[in-house]
Amino acid sequence: MSISALEIVKEFLTLSNFYVILKNGFLIVKNSERVNREINDFVIEKEKIVFIDKGIIKVISWHTLKFTPSVIKKFSSEIFEIVEESVYKELETFFEKEKYKKILVIPGLPATTSLKNESIKIMKEKGIDHIILFSTIISGLINKIDERKLYQSHTLETIRILKFYKFLSDKSFNTFLFDEK
Repeated sequence: MSISALEIVKEFLTLSNFYVILKNGFLIVKNSERVNREINDFVIEKEKIVFIDKGIIKVISWHTLKFTPSVIKKFSSEIFEIVEESVYKELETFFEKEKYKKILVIPGLPATTSLKNESIKIMKEKGIDHIILFSTIISGLINKIDERKLYQSHTLETIRILKFYKFLSDKSFNTFLFDEK
């Protein structure tokens, strides 16, 4: 687990009005606003993250790997520790037996439809409710940063400075991430 990656996700969720607790390498989140919408998509886009009511999030920062079926099977015990009985019992008390989502933040899915669908199928079968791509978190965080405001967080302040000097403009970021011209 990368502390930097965990911090980026935590900062994004905090700026998105979530209460966030870091415990045992997981992020335990509760939306500070009342949520009355269900998320039907397995892959959550940044516009729908605000519809998460409460959950546990595991950040997997293997940025050089796509979550292919073979990667998921090889690292299954590490990936799916958020669905283990011991974690469930602890969160059941924390959330007062209310339902919560089990979410992975991952670097990416395979490009081919068949491998992508198989990866999603495996994650669903193992008990994962949703995934969020790390690129979704980063682009969402950059969008939330006001380049004219000062931040207490080193992470947010670094992003603010890069954004102020146009190193993180929407066009350059999208070109870098998605090769859009």
